[in-house]
Amino acid sequence: MPRLSVIVPAYNAAGTIASAIRSTLNALPRDAEIVVLDDGSSDATAEAARGVLDARVRVLSRSNRGVAATLNDLIGATDSEYIARMDADDLVLPGRFRRQLGAMGGTVDAVFTTVVTWGSGMPGLPRPSAISEEDFGLHLLLTNPVAHSTMLARRSAVQDVGGYRVLPTEDYDLWLRMAANGARLRRLALPGLAYRVHPGQVTASAQWRRASWENAELAAAYSALAERLIGAPAVRITSLSIDDSRTPDEKRAELDSFTGLFESALHGHAPSAQRALRRKLAERRSWLSARLEEKAVAT
Repeated sequence: MPRLSVIVPAYNAAGTIASAIRSTLNALPRDAEIVVLDDGSSDATAEAARGVLDARVRVLSRSNRGVAATLNDLIGATDSEYIARMDADDLVLPGRFRRQLGAMGGTVDAVFTTVVTWGSGMPGLPRPSAISEEDFGLHLLLTNPVAHSTMLARRSAVQDVGGYRVLPTEDYDLWLRMAANGARLRRLALPGLAYRVHPGQVTASAQWRRASWENAELAAAYSALAERLIGAPAVRITSLSIDDSRTPDEKRAELDSFTGLFESALHGHAPSAQRALRRKLAERRSWLSARLEEKAVAT
């Protein structure tokens, strides 16, 4: 069995899948494979993927079942020690997998990278900002700090929590459950991926975001991690913003309570990490305040 499997779910990606595979091959270490699963595309995705002639590439096809089911099928179709993610419309940057595998060590369960954005709008260059294993969970309580297609993880850590679930933001849900289960996650500062931005992607949809904020399973996963890290269950700030069962004052009080617990949990973390987390918390508090003010004006 290969040491690393790069799994690539693909749906109607005939125009980008070949370049995605080639960029992955260019960065692929020894003893690794790429496995593409065409999720019932209506275009020539599978044919384009099979057109990249390399023994390290496997291409599978079946009827459409959605991205979470496709990822679980890809995990089931591989048996490597490590699993890495790649999307059918992104590009792997040189050195990505070498740096991630080198950062795993004996205690880390998943390593992510920052990304360079390209496509619609101006290209985005990240500030080279790492997130340590000690700080990653607290970042998850504020926002999802990583792109799904940058993940490299121990297969055992993913399987220990049951793999992916079929719900919005299946990636964020997986990170929450892994962290709540004691997995150690980190983000490297250097970008490992050129992340394509385009108007039609699912994450650009307001409907998709709303579905994520309303999802009960995701809410439970978030609350479980909050209980582990700050000592009490909590509600996502995004979910709090759309909770019509609470008054604006009740929402502010809930956020103030969360802030107090979060601040207490910061003790013992590196000063630079505390500054980054406080800055992000302030951004999230401002975001909720703006949402509450907008709703007050609208009514």
